[in-house]
Amino acid sequence: MGQWVRVTLMGAFASALLGLLPYAISPANAQTEIHLNSSNVQVVHNTPANTDVLNMSLNVTSDGDFLGDCEGGADDLLETGVHIGVSPDTCLGFFISCIPFGCPTIPFDYGVAPYVEHDIGSTSYGTFFGLNGSGTVASKIVALATPLFTCGTWSINLQGTGLDLSSITNPHVALFINDSDGDGDNVSAAACFDVTANIGNGIVKPHHGVHKTRYR
Repeated sequence: MGQWVRVTLMGAFASALLGLLPYAISPANAQTEIHLNSSNVQVVHNTPANTDVLNMSLNVTSDGDFLGDCEGGADDLLETGVHIGVSPDTCLGFFISCIPFGCPTIPFDYGVAPYVEHDIGSTSYGTFFGLNGSGTVASKIVALATPLFTCGTWSINLQGTGLDLSSITNPHVALFINDSDGDGDNVSAAACFDVTANIGNGIVKPHHGVHKTRYR
């Protein structure tokens, strides 16, 4: 696992770019709410087409609107869900590609909500299973200890199947994360992080013919 670097646009060029990208200052304000503490992203290419698999494990903290203002629980990812996207580009590269004709479609863009909540003692976690085209998305979220002045920290595991991830050939990808509280719950309103994905091919099981033993 590498060190994940959150994209920060700085200087006059960044100011001009942000002016052309209204989603970068959306009401959700996910760029300042969401923090990615750690991540592990895996892309598995399979044959035939549209059978690729995306696996990820994330540790995320939400600051809420201001000093832990969590909008009455609306910024709790276990309660409201999470929106996750993956682009075969850096965050800056994706932002720039949005300028001429609007943001391009990305190979994974999914709102995981609502989680089915479970409580065991002092531990709370949620599970989700949904369809996504010809594939599925399964996720589990676990509430961790809440740091001071935040809305919470969660570990999130997700697997998407039946995907076309053929455009992701470079390990440097953009990971989008946002809450799903209704005030901008899509990738265009999400915080973006540059991460390094593990990319590989699925295991092709050899075909073994059936051999019959003949007795004389």
